Amino acid sequence: MAGATGYLGKYAVRAFKRRGYWVRALTRSAEGLAEPGPFSAPAIGAGEVDEVFVGEATRPESLEGLVDDSIDVVFSSIGISRQRDGLTFEQVDHQANKNLIDQCAGRAIQRFTYVSMLGAEQIADLAITRAHEAVVRDLENAGLPHTIVRPSGYFSDMGAVLDMARRGRVLLVGEGNNRFNPIHGHDLAEVCVDASEGEAAVVEAGGPETLSQRDLAAIAFDVVGKPVKLTVLPAWLCNGLVKGIGLLSEQFGDLAEFIVRSGEVDGVGPVRGRITVREYFEALEAGRADVPLDATSAG
Repeated sequence: MAGATGYLGKYAVRAFKRRGYWVRALTRSAEGLAEPGPFSAPAIGAGEVDEVFVGEATRPESLEGLVDDSIDVVFSSIGISRQRDGLTFEQVDHQANKNLIDQCAGRAIQRFTYVSMLGAEQIADLAITRAHEAVVRDLENAGLPHTIVRPSGYFSDMGAVLDMARRGRVLLVGEGNNRFNPIHGHDLAEVCVDASEGEAAVVEAGGPETLSQRDLAAIAFDVVGKPVKLTVLPAWLCNGLVKGIGLLSEQFGDLAEFIVRSGEVDGVGPVRGRITVREYFEALEAGRADVPLDATSAG
């Protein structure tokens, strides 16, 4: 399990363990694995992982022994999210995963499951997309049995909208009419385990409801009990801000460009999730840590 301290990774560790797998989790910090993550990502207790392997995927020398003959499935959701270490998408999203793929050489791996993104063809020129798709090519070139999971968006990214609604105003990138159906980490983790046990080369996944940015904001304001107040940031202004951020930091410039461009395109995947955005927002607003256990539609 690589990316085990991230939003999806924490849920995935739990999901694989529930299905009866022996789990080895790669992490830069054992403490980070045991702590709750932002936007409801769960803490991973001692009984939820069989072995913690401390290493940095960007440093191949630290990965020696990670993948041995006991390992059947390698799962990776490694990618830049909120790291502030100055590394680029090429260094993390691509090269770190390439280092992991290299560890599989000569091993009888049954499946390498890699989490990429839905709609990559719409933003193929972005640094994050180029990095993700380079990993796909690396897997093909390595000849490993693999599945690419392509989610339409994470609920953790939606949590930022709830934070803005709490402050009384939500910023929209563009007109805010693009459509997408994000999926909760709990639901996506189950999709990832299913994909690891299947034969499909690509598995696309989305949540149970298709929304626009405006719909998402309306739900957030309703949950926090405040009137809807929106500020539209036109494309020309957003693009100017992206260039300015890029001059200060390549990492955050690339991330800002991804956020802006994602707000201009649709991203609707096949419905695989059950937890709704409203249930997620209500759980966050109530301070509940484990959304799936409280979400009524999750069963």
